Amino acid sequence: MDNQELKDPLEQRWVVLDHLLQELSKKYDIPPEVTKNLQYARSLTHYYNQDPTEPDRAKELPRIDSLLNDSELKLMGMAGMEGEEFVSEWEQYLLDAAKGKEVFKQSKIQSKFIPGMPANFDFVRFNFKQPIHEERFMEICEYENVIIEFDDNDSSVFVFGEADHIKEALKEMAPFFSEQMS
Repeated sequence: MDNQELKDPLEQRWVVLDHLLQELSKKYDIPPEVTKNLQYARSLTHYYNQDPTEPDRAKELPRIDSLLNDSELKLMGMAGMEGEEFVSEWEQYLLDAAKGKEVFKQSKIQSKFIPGMPANFDFVRFNFKQPIHEERFMEICEYENVIIEFDDNDSSVFVFGEADHIKEALKEMAPFFSEQMS
C-alpha cells in the first residue's frame, strides 16, 4: 500500500456507506431503517473501538457487520438505478474500505463533552463545509463577550457564553453561514 496508513475497516465501510447514502438521497427517498441502521452501526463501532480487547465489546462485531451489510444491500440496490458504472464505482469504494483504505477523508468532530468548558455557560456548535477565517470570528466573539473554540480542522466551531450573548454573536456571524450555503 503506497505509504498510506491502514484505517479501521468498520469505520471506513461506514464512511463509504454514509457518502453513498448522501449521494442517493439527492434523487431518492432513503428508507428510514437504512439511516437508523447506519446510525446504530456508527454508535456500536465507536463503542467497540474504545476497547476492542474487551469481550463484551467484541460481541458487538456480528451486530455491526449485520447492520452494515443490511444498509449496503439496500443502498446498492438503489444504486442500481443509477447504472452499472455507478454501481461498479461504489463497489470498488466498499472493497477498498473493507481492506482498511481511506476512501473518503473524514473530519474528526469533537464529542459533546468539551473539557475546560466554563460551568454554567451555554454553548453552540456548528460545522462548516470549508475552513473559515478565524480572525473575523474572534473579533465578533470578543465584541459580544463570548468564548470561541475551533476544532483541529477549522471547520467545527464552538461558541460559549450566556445565551443572550451567543444569540448576538450568531447574528453577527450570519454572513459566514450564507457564504457556506452558496
